[in-house]
Amino acid sequence: MAESRDDEQLGLRLAAVAVLGFVLTIPPFLARFDRVGQVFGVPVLAAYLFLVWAIMIGLIAVIGGRSR
Repeated sequence: MAESRDDEQLGLRLAAVAVLGFVLTIPPFLARFDRVGQVFGVPVLAAYLFLVWAIMIGLIAVIGGRSR
């Protein structure tokens, strides 16, 4: 019983991370970062996408690590 509840919570957390990743990459948010300029020599939009990608990987790693 407790194992199925843990699996359900894990699934909900991963779904929440997926929704967050989707929301952070929809065009209205991307348009806010599509401007001329650079961050550490990288265009702002590319830096934003890399940051979102790294955050998603970090969140998934934290959530996956807790499930053990």
